[in-house]
Amino acid sequence: MPHSISSSHFREAPYDISFSGSGFLATYQLGVVLCFLQYTPWILQSAPHVLAAIQDELILLAKQVMAAPLGPLNPSVNVFKWLERVLCKHLPSDAHRFASGRLGVAVTRLSDGKHLIMSEFQSKEDVVKAILCSCFVPGYCGFLPPAFNGVHYIDGGLSGIQPFLSELSSHTLTICPFSGEADICPADPPCMMDLVTPGALIKLNMANTFRIINALYPVTLEAVEQAYSFGYKDATNFLQSNDVALAKIGVSVSHWFSNGNSTNPKTSKVEEQKMNGGEQTDPKTVFEEHRSMQMFSSTVQEPREDPLHHFYLMKNVLMGNVTTYLSMLGLPVRIFSHLLLPLVVSFYAVLQSRQGLKKLLKEVPEFLVWNWYFMGHCGLFFLNIVICSLKKVIKD
Repeated sequence: MPHSISSSHFREAPYDISFSGSGFLATYQLGVVLCFLQYTPWILQSAPHVLAAIQDELILLAKQVMAAPLGPLNPSVNVFKWLERVLCKHLPSDAHRFASGRLGVAVTRLSDGKHLIMSEFQSKEDVVKAILCSCFVPGYCGFLPPAFNGVHYIDGGLSGIQPFLSELSSHTLTICPFSGEADICPADPPCMMDLVTPGALIKLNMANTFRIINALYPVTLEAVEQAYSFGYKDATNFLQSNDVALAKIGVSVSHWFSNGNSTNPKTSKVEEQKMNGGEQTDPKTVFEEHRSMQMFSSTVQEPREDPLHHFYLMKNVLMGNVTTYLSMLGLPVRIFSHLLLPLVVSFYAVLQSRQGLKKLLKEVPEFLVWNWYFMGHCGLFFLNIVICSLKKVIKD
């Protein structure tokens, strides 16, 4: 496992930044980034490579997921299409110019399970495709894996949760929302056993168990939002432990988030005055202000919401409310409602995705082949974790 940076050469040379796979807890990494932008923007500006597994606009998706029965496993909650829509909406047309050579996207090649990092892009579409490949989990994000330049890839976490460039591994700042050996991660008490995953070591404790559950299947919206504040605080502690003076730099937070494209000038001036005035801003408050600003901006720019997306969202909310209402009528009705839930969800999925099912039936052979590969990689992934974890326990 590559070693992360040490405080002895924290300022000696620019180092890569590695964001681990984190699912819905990517808000933790957003908190870390905000802390760097406010106190040490040179860390992000001078980083030769930024290795990531992807994060942005997760609160809105978490709300939609929680409104739907079975959460992200509901057929109407298409995480993959949502991510594609977000990337196409927010990435500039020349995103490939900024990403090439700096952004490294970790993927797993489906044919042989090899861990690869994509860092060269010819167009914005290449950046979007690479990111979609790095996040694809069959069944969770769809059935057929996406392709980049004719080659099929899946989630990079199956072959390396914490991406590294081996030739520069000694100068890599690692960031992970799960407690373990990353440079910036939650500080949990020592535990008896660790999980040795590909590229990272994670503590096997109850706190991490809940974090993993929230990363895959957000139980509460508060857990996703709190991860943002925890990321900010952990990044602050990391900078303090490396003797970095925490003096806020007068840079508008909204400028960094929107690249100056949709920032309200009055809002930027107010933020800069707050920072230059030395006021201590609660990271969660900044997050809420930024979310409110983006909601206002999107309302002004896009007064009409996608009717199809709105229709699906309303159906999810109504269906979730019906299920909740039935569960309040007593134990017999509650049991009956749970027994009917699989049937209702199945009928609902068939009703709303007839075209998708027709397409899937036409591609059954390809579907079976790719999922055979995926099941094999998943089996090796979990077997490798068990074997490596047991070896570490025996060695210790």
